[in-house]
Amino acid sequence: MKKYPNLELVLYLVATTLVVRFLPGIEPFFVHGPESVYLSLSIVFLSGYLLNFKASKTYFPSFGWAILFGIALQPVLLGLVTNLPVLVVVIELLAALVLFGGGVEVPYDSFKKYIGPIASLAILATLGTIYLFGLTLDAIGSVAGISIAGINFLVLAAILSSIDPTAIIPSLKNVRLKRPFLKDLAVSESAVNDVVGTIITRVLLLAALGAAAGASVTGGFMILADRSVLDALALEFIWGLIVGVCGAWMLKKWLSALETSTGKRNVHDPALFFAVPIFCFAAGSIVGGSGFLAAFVAGLLFDASKPTKPVQDFFEAFGDGFIKPIVFVLLGALAPVALMIEYWWVGIIAAFIFMFIIRPLVVFVTLTPWAKDSDDVFTWQELSFISFVRETGAIPAVLLLTLATTALDGASELVAIGMWVILLTLMIEPPLTPWVARKLDLVKK
Repeated sequence: MKKYPNLELVLYLVATTLVVRFLPGIEPFFVHGPESVYLSLSIVFLSGYLLNFKASKTYFPSFGWAILFGIALQPVLLGLVTNLPVLVVVIELLAALVLFGGGVEVPYDSFKKYIGPIASLAILATLGTIYLFGLTLDAIGSVAGISIAGINFLVLAAILSSIDPTAIIPSLKNVRLKRPFLKDLAVSESAVNDVVGTIITRVLLLAALGAAAGASVTGGFMILADRSVLDALALEFIWGLIVGVCGAWMLKKWLSALETSTGKRNVHDPALFFAVPIFCFAAGSIVGGSGFLAAFVAGLLFDASKPTKPVQDFFEAFGDGFIKPIVFVLLGALAPVALMIEYWWVGIIAAFIFMFIIRPLVVFVTLTPWAKDSDDVFTWQELSFISFVRETGAIPAVLLLTLATTALDGASELVAIGMWVILLTLMIEPPLTPWVARKLDLVKK
């Protein structure tokens, strides 16, 4: 069985489905009292461990397996997913840790060097993606008979606009690019894009639930140009940056103490790597800023060195092997399976338009001005490659979970379509990234 890891996980999946659905008397333990939440969390953690241990050996991406296991475990995760206050806390906590980890993974020198293209992709391309994909979803939804307001489709487009650096990094791990800056650009932009997508999603979701309920796609998008909204966004960015700098200062003081201390210190203690992003998220939110931006900035500005390398390695492994599988298991647990089956063609068509028309279009448009730079001219092959390594991942999954907990009209249908887009981008793009790089002649011989 060890020689066939795909078959092994399929058997685990089938066995899990049969046990949780047909074992007599199991469901009541997971739906009554606070103990049901504890049991549900333990099942989620155990699933994350199993996937971290087994899924890396298969051809199917681990995030895809996590969603499937979440769907299989739906009956025994009811105590968690129906307890909205607990679920929201868990989701936001995981999102803060994911964004902090994304900031830590970004090389700060590369970030400064390519700040122009990064900003163009993370802001202009994201806005273009949201509007074009919102129009696309609205049009396909009308054909499918999904009668919800255009602004609701725009919220889904904003959720799916974020890009996952942790899906990009493993797919590029064994690819020796002729110009390594392409990898730094892709990873840096994806981390910033997560923050931008998160903030815009929050604005649009509040508008769709409030004053702009029932607006069209264009009407909803124009809210982002409103002076009051722009002022609020500016304040969110400013306070988020200030709190993030404070978080980075805390980590810097810790690093300084490790470097100057002559006494014995436990350099492997990861407490601050968890405390700082959680503090930044909370403090940023309290003062009216973006807590997610604060967590990201703290990670971005922290310049790790040898004394803290074991802690950083532990945190990255913890995020990739524990936090992110849990996010996708929870997403699967909330998946409206019946609606996913009913609207399968909507999700598939939307995903392919998203990946192969909208993503390349916004990349070519927003990076064209930077292609004139004499030092780092983007060839059409490089622009095509950047267009391809833009899969959705952990943050869209977190935001989709948040959407599922709201009273937005058509939320279940939106989650069903979003699930298809996330699944297909993760199934198609990461495995094919090395092949695409070779076909575009971007790999060293």
